[in-house]
Amino acid sequence: MTLLYQPTEPLRSFHLPLSHGHQMHVEEYGNAAGIPLLVLHGGPGSGLQKAAQSYFNPKRYRIILYSQRGCGNSSPQSLEHNHTALLVDDVVTLLDYLDIPRCVLAGGSWGATLALWFAMQHAHRVSGVITWASFFATSSDLAWLYGDKGAGAQFYPERFTLFSQGLDSYQQVLAHYQQQLFSDNELSQHKAAQLWHDWDIQLSVETQMQRYQLPSPVHIVAQARLMVHYMSNQCFLEDEALFKHAHTLKSLPIWMIHSRHDLVCRFAMAQKFAAALNARLLILEGVGHCTSNQVYSEAIRRAADLLLCKIDKNRG
Repeated sequence: MTLLYQPTEPLRSFHLPLSHGHQMHVEEYGNAAGIPLLVLHGGPGSGLQKAAQSYFNPKRYRIILYSQRGCGNSSPQSLEHNHTALLVDDVVTLLDYLDIPRCVLAGGSWGATLALWFAMQHAHRVSGVITWASFFATSSDLAWLYGDKGAGAQFYPERFTLFSQGLDSYQQVLAHYQQQLFSDNELSQHKAAQLWHDWDIQLSVETQMQRYQLPSPVHIVAQARLMVHYMSNQCFLEDEALFKHAHTLKSLPIWMIHSRHDLVCRFAMAQKFAAALNARLLILEGVGHCTSNQVYSEAIRRAADLLLCKIDKNRG
C-alpha cells in the first residue's frame, strides 16, 4: 500500500518568457497559500513529471513543477542559449514572477545538481533542499557513467560494448555521441539516440520493471542531444564545483535520499557531500536509481514531511 499523496489537477498552467527567446512551461499544484516548493526535474531534458507532486503534502506545500529550457513543453526545443548558468537565471525569473522570496528546492539526479548549484548561488532564496539520487557532475562521475571502468561497464560489459562502440574513455564515448547525434545522417542520429537511451535505461531502471517509452524517435533524439550537450561540457560546471562550494549551504536544512546500489550516481559521493554539510541522509538498500520504486518514492515523501516539521520549528 503506497503512502504517497494523491495527484490532482493543476491549479494553473502557463508559459513564462525567458531570455534569448525561450519560454518555460510551468504547472502549480497543492495549496496556493502553502510553503512554496519548486521541483527541478532530471535528465537533463526529461521535462516536468506530473507524478512528482505525489511526494509532497498538497495541503501544506505550494508545489511548482516546470520544464527546463529546451525540453518538455518549454520552447523552443533548442540547445542554443542552453547551459547551467542560464538555467539558474531561469529559476530566479520564475521565483520573481511568482513573487516568491524563498522556497524549498527539490530534485533528483540532474535535478539535484541544479537544485544544489542554485542554492549555492542564491542561498537567500532557499528555505530548504530535498535531493534524491544526487548527481555531482564531477569528471569521475562521468567516468563512472560512460567509461570502461565504471559501474555500468562492470555490471553489463556486453551492453557497454554495444553502447561504447568499442571506445574506452568517457571522453571518447561522449565525443562519439556528439558527432553521431549532430551528424547530417538522420539514420545515424536515430541509431545513436536509441543506444544512448537504452544505456540510460539499463542503469536507471530495475530489470524487473517495464521500460518507459519516449513518445517518438524525434523525442528520443532531442533528449539524447540535450543530455550529451550537458555531459560533454561537464554540465557547464568546474570539476568538483558542488564540493568546493558546499560550505555555502551549511545554514540550510537539507535532506538527501540515496541508494547504495545506484549505478548512475555513486552513493559514496552523496555520503561525502552529506557529511561535509551535516545534512540528513536517508540510505536505501537495493533500489538502484529508479524513484518509481515504492520504497524510494515513500522515502522522498517522508523527507518532505520531515522538512515541513523543521520549517515549522524554525518559524516558531
